Amino acid sequence: MRDVRAQVTSSLLEFPEGTLQALGKDEVTQGAVLRGKFTGAIGDLAWLARGPHLEIVSSVTGQRFSENHFRGGHEQPPTIRVVKEFSWEKRAGLLIALEEGEGSVLCLYDLETAEVVKAVFLPSRVIAVEPIINHGGPSESIQHLHQSLQCLFGIAAVATDVGHLFLVDLCLDSMSCSLSEVEVLDLRFVTTTFADEVPPRRETATREGRHLCFRLPSPSGTPISTLAYISRSNQLVVGFSHGCLSLWNMKTLKREQHCRLGGRRIPIYAVTFQEPENDPSNCCYLWAVKSTQESKGDVLSLHLLQLTFGDRKRLASGQVMYEGLKHCTERFSLDLASGNLPWGRQNSNIELLRCQTIEDFYDDVDKEDNGNEVTSPYTSISIFCWQVNTHGQEKTAAYLGVFDINRWYDAEMPDSIRPEKFLLDCPYFALWTLEKVTSTVPPEPILDVLVHGTSLTWGAPPSYLPPDQILNASGYNFGMYFTAFNSEKIKLSSDAIFWFSHSMFSLKTQTKPEHPKPHKPSLDDVEEQLEAILSAAVQTGSLELLTGCIKHWTSEKQPNSAAKLQFIRDCAWKKVVYTKDEFDHICVPLFDGSSRFLDPEKRQSLQHCQDLLDNLSRVLSCFQREPQELTDKDVRNQQVLANNFSMYARMVLWFCQSGLLPEGSDGTTHLSTPSYHYPLLQTHYTGERQRLQHLSRGKCNSDCLMIDGIVSYVGDQLEKLWKKEKGGTGKYPPPSLHALLDLYLLESTEEPYKHAITIYLLLDVFQRFPKQIENIVQSFATTFSLPQGLVALIKGFWFLDHHDYEKSLAHLCHQETTQVAPWLQLRIIQSLACQGQHRQALQYLPCMKPSLSTCSKVRLYLGVLLSNRCMVEAWALLQQHVTDSNRAELLEHVYKSCHEMGLVEELLQLPFTNTELESLKSFLRTRACIASNKVLPVSTRKSAYYWPAVLQNQSTKVNLKNDGDPQTREGKAPQNSGKVLPGIQRKLSVAKFKPYEFLTSSFKQVSTPKLQPTRVKAAKVIPHSRATVIYKILSALETHR
Repeated sequence: MRDVRAQVTSSLLEFPEGTLQALGKDEVTQGAVLRGKFTGAIGDLAWLARGPHLEIVSSVTGQRFSENHFRGGHEQPPTIRVVKEFSWEKRAGLLIALEEGEGSVLCLYDLETAEVVKAVFLPSRVIAVEPIINHGGPSESIQHLHQSLQCLFGIAAVATDVGHLFLVDLCLDSMSCSLSEVEVLDLRFVTTTFADEVPPRRETATREGRHLCFRLPSPSGTPISTLAYISRSNQLVVGFSHGCLSLWNMKTLKREQHCRLGGRRIPIYAVTFQEPENDPSNCCYLWAVKSTQESKGDVLSLHLLQLTFGDRKRLASGQVMYEGLKHCTERFSLDLASGNLPWGRQNSNIELLRCQTIEDFYDDVDKEDNGNEVTSPYTSISIFCWQVNTHGQEKTAAYLGVFDINRWYDAEMPDSIRPEKFLLDCPYFALWTLEKVTSTVPPEPILDVLVHGTSLTWGAPPSYLPPDQILNASGYNFGMYFTAFNSEKIKLSSDAIFWFSHSMFSLKTQTKPEHPKPHKPSLDDVEEQLEAILSAAVQTGSLELLTGCIKHWTSEKQPNSAAKLQFIRDCAWKKVVYTKDEFDHICVPLFDGSSRFLDPEKRQSLQHCQDLLDNLSRVLSCFQREPQELTDKDVRNQQVLANNFSMYARMVLWFCQSGLLPEGSDGTTHLSTPSYHYPLLQTHYTGERQRLQHLSRGKCNSDCLMIDGIVSYVGDQLEKLWKKEKGGTGKYPPPSLHALLDLYLLESTEEPYKHAITIYLLLDVFQRFPKQIENIVQSFATTFSLPQGLVALIKGFWFLDHHDYEKSLAHLCHQETTQVAPWLQLRIIQSLACQGQHRQALQYLPCMKPSLSTCSKVRLYLGVLLSNRCMVEAWALLQQHVTDSNRAELLEHVYKSCHEMGLVEELLQLPFTNTELESLKSFLRTRACIASNKVLPVSTRKSAYYWPAVLQNQSTKVNLKNDGDPQTREGKAPQNSGKVLPGIQRKLSVAKFKPYEFLTSSFKQVSTPKLQPTRVKAAKVIPHSRATVIYKILSALETHR
């Protein structure tokens, strides 16, 4: 047993004078006991109650938050018996049970308004109150309750001293009427559990001003001592005064278990739930504390019950739920009032202050990605705090126990603790005395102790313990509040941060720690101590203390701090190198074909090495702000390498889990199972490159496979890496999975490109297994936290390289797809154009809106538009990006493309400038063909230069006569070339010149038109309906017969 020393302890805070006066009035203090608890569920508040008066104060500042003096309908004021935290609709409040006469009043108290908003009368004395839900109505969050309870809005379980157990409808859906503890409503008891009968009965009760109340059968006359609702098992735990425990299933409203703990009839005072980490048998645990403190007795014992369930799943609301209780057995017990313990003497009474469970879950769990995956806490401890009042002594002794259920599993789940083990070094139960912590508290009993759940850390061991004892329960650190009172004043500690270990490095104090005699330092110098702490931190994953020290020393400007940082960094880097070598040694059978499966021991060793590399990488990442003695370049290189090693280890483990590793030889692999076949992929991609080279015909770049572009972008390092192995060509695909995974060891390569190549290869490997391909890619993206946009982008590249152009464009043009780099956009257009998919290339242009920063890109996109005969768009694109430097090149490209595609006549319909027209003439003169001779005069006429056009036409006729080519002489295009011109231009070009004629005008007298009459004459028309017409037709047919 060790003394607890607080790292930071505030002074006691005195409550305001108003609080002291209210709780010290004569009418309040007469025969009334002061009660008080912290409300950890609704903030840093504490409540104090004596008689009918209630005070709510801040546990941080000590200021009054709310107060109320309850009234009753009798002469004697009511007495506050039970106070329970309760929140609803973003409102914080309390459920308060007032004892008045022979009955009780259950009040819903609003902290903000300091008023009672609901009050119902119960015919017995209330012992315990437990909220079940704080809402209602049809929703997924209440599907775990019985159907009859789903009709209620807010449910509270209420237990009485005569053994009655009620489920009370709080009617949170009707808060319009404001009541008080004087204006109470009655209950309407319901015995039926048929869901269709509850809504009408509830409506009737609401009209009558009553609340529905379900009564659960329980042993009549046996007082209930405690209540607790366990949300993860959907069970209501009921503890009785004679030592029995019942478990009620809230889905079926049936009692699943009823048992007696121990042989003595001792009341069950408190219960708390505790869940281990990943129990394969679906076991969780329930602590039951038996105590006689209500009668000032000397009994206090802890009992751990194992609850075994048939299933554990995640509900639609995200809540974890255990279902199907199989059995309940007691697995561990501890008598805290034993005579073998220092405080277990006669003439003393022992009192439990609090029992609570603190859990910590992993932060990187993505509920949306993991779906129905059920998670469990990786840290789960139960804390028990009690005090011992010995007759004849003024000071009360306080103690604290910490039970780590995961360490209890490691110790093979013993059923008890030997006294000598209990007081010294039990790995799963740590015992502390609070004597030095509570030295500032008045010599009176403590009201309550609350441990901060968010302050839980797993730090360094006390007094230089060896690394094998760091996992013990004594290594936890956390903060707590506590309250105490005496006859004069009530005091409260605002904040006490306790380190339940004599920490080696104190960040907030300058004094040296005191070391108890039984624990002498086992290490000789500071460097060995630092190395031991580093080893313990990376082995357990508890890096908070170590990283905090590094940041603290980094901010200090002292020589010894720089030396410590240098040593930790060097030591961490040595461990990185050693762990990487060990990991490579274990991986040898995975890549050389000597192993066909991975046994669990090797898998566990690989996982352990990966965890070490991940923790060491996190340690090295803290060295970002360092003294000038350490070079930034070395630190940065070590951080990058450690991160690459960690990622490499994660990739190997994932490939093992997916079944692709171990990698078999060519003779041992089978096409019936997913495996990597390098010869098949190599043959396929060699044929693809040859096909693209044949399609290009030297007119365009044939190197347009998307995967080749990504590999080339990574650089020469990857090419050399893939060439080193036997059979490697330096191009995709890699010669083996080992060569692929070595990609993650490259320093200068961006991580998204590494993942892109891996996803592409997974698509190749699993393309023969369409049912698995989507799951395997999604698993990879989830494991390594990749955005879905990147996955969609790589799928688009893969479909493009495999000729599925519609699916490729669907992925590439999707709105959630990652933005494509400009060089990849250019490569996509090149690939589609080379394969003759001009329509798909045109579809991709407006989708991504690529930037045209170079002349080559403009030429490429002009080619796409011209291939789709989009002359106007191509000419507009040319006009938009043409400059003096590239004008000749772009015009030459457009004229040449139009000439090859037969688009010269469409070209001539476009507006030309003088420069463009001269360039076109120059281009056409160099083409000694029929088309050139056709177009030259037409182009001149098109520009309305008719006399030059006639001369050009005559020159063409002369050239045709002199030309010996019979095919050329047969061409009649020059004679008929004017036919392509518009009619008015054709008429002007052939008509003779005539002077303009003067127009003459003539006048002609026209008579005035006569007005028409407006009288309407009725026409003699006989209306005919459709039936009449049909009748006449049928009559005519009958006549012809």
